[in-house]
Amino acid sequence: MTTVPTAAPAPDPLAGIVRLGPFVGFVQRFEELIASSTRMSLFFIHSRRWRENHDAAIKAFLGREGTTLELFLPDLENHELMFSLEKHFDDGPQIPGLVVDAYRYFARLSRDFQKPVPVWLFCRYPTYSFYGFDDRAVIALYSNAVAKKDLPAFEIRTDCFMGKFLATDIEDLKKECRKRAADELEAVIEISAGG
Repeated sequence: MTTVPTAAPAPDPLAGIVRLGPFVGFVQRFEELIASSTRMSLFFIHSRRWRENHDAAIKAFLGREGTTLELFLPDLENHELMFSLEKHFDDGPQIPGLVVDAYRYFARLSRDFQKPVPVWLFCRYPTYSFYGFDDRAVIALYSNAVAKKDLPAFEIRTDCFMGKFLATDIEDLKKECRKRAADELEAVIEISAGG
């Protein structure tokens, strides 16, 4: 007897999950979300590939009137966090340099577009990344193992239980993180490098 494969069940609309899949499968969806939003709130370790993939869209976003961007990045001055990040990922030795690159990327955008970009420097090991937009967010999970693999991500509505959790988490993070203006990040880089 042949078994017919069944499609994966659709996400429960009550949970607010709109889309589920590997993070790399969200490239086009990110383009759409960035283009249609007026607000972005980003939390990640460095997200170099994401920044490279969406550089033009991010710049177009900042070039529009009435848009705001805030981000959460690792605090380079927190040596315990940086040590943990370096040990957890297979490209660990490059993590500090990639974080520095993210600092400089967003500082340059703030300067080029003459828009304030508040940066919140976090000190706790992240359990997930998020990419928040007006009424949607994409959450990407991290692996508990060092081995590189496709990471799951899901898009949610921000008016659901998970969206409310994310909004509360963002407010709590702001109480725990050090806030810096994007133009102050070069000083953080120098301090963390011992300069």
